[in-house]
Amino acid sequence: MQRSSELWGRCAGDGAVALGFFDGVHLGHRAVVCRMVREAGTRGLVPRVFTYAALGQAPQGKADYTLLQTDEQKEAVLEALGVREMICPAFAQMRDLSPEEFVTKILLQNLRAKVIVCGFNYRFGKAAAGDASLLRKLCAPLGVEVITLEPVLWQGEAVSSTRIRQCVREGRMEEAAAMLGGAYGILRPVQHGKRLGRLLDSPTINQTFPPRFTIPRFGVYQSRVIIGDRQYHGVTNVGVKPTVDSPGLNCETYILDFSGDLYGRMVEVRLLRFLRDEEKFETVEAMAEQIRRDVRAVRDLTRQ
Repeated sequence: MQRSSELWGRCAGDGAVALGFFDGVHLGHRAVVCRMVREAGTRGLVPRVFTYAALGQAPQGKADYTLLQTDEQKEAVLEALGVREMICPAFAQMRDLSPEEFVTKILLQNLRAKVIVCGFNYRFGKAAAGDASLLRKLCAPLGVEVITLEPVLWQGEAVSSTRIRQCVREGRMEEAAAMLGGAYGILRPVQHGKRLGRLLDSPTINQTFPPRFTIPRFGVYQSRVIIGDRQYHGVTNVGVKPTVDSPGLNCETYILDFSGDLYGRMVEVRLLRFLRDEEKFETVEAMAEQIRRDVRAVRDLTRQ
């Protein structure tokens, strides 16, 4: 998939365009994107997504705002859904455009939109002054069709990134996965740790969370580890490792039935199920024994 952060060139070919921030690319987002891809296919248009690069800071008035995906994770999901081009400028490039300027300069001139698909609550333009109704009104005389989708419901309520973030923060990973359409996880390089796991015959990989990422409930999780085109079962601890005085927040994973050097490699770890809270042990040996019990618990779960 072609990805660009540049706005002021003109895309090649007329397009169908899905609009949204798409944090997490949850079931509601997927409905928008898949409808856009279908429209592109039937009309002979290029399937495009217009979104924004991950925000470096919380939006005004949303101090607790955090991300569910990195740009790289978002791109991978969108590509799998059939998107061919993703345009993701920094939000600062867009925030001062009026709704009218956004439609004419971005959607019409830059993206060459012939059909637009967005969610019922899509906002655009300076101070989020534009909504789906105004978008339809502005696009109609330009010959651009706007398709607005109603919310996707899960357990009687609209699927939203806010609901999913709350589930992740509380360790309710199965519920988060049901709304995301796949397990929550991180895709990060493996870093050097204290090598205590290796000394205790339970080698682990250490990763840090991206900036402004949604942090799961501290504790131990059943996980799935993706290394290249292979998948492994894992046991992941999210927290500060109080037994060994860790200097900060860490994501540490024991990979079942794997041996090899992963330092510096990008590895994806998906959290499937919360097993227990993080603990401080009296000794490192007691911690190692608990790790072994956690591994046995995950092996039992994988046999079910």
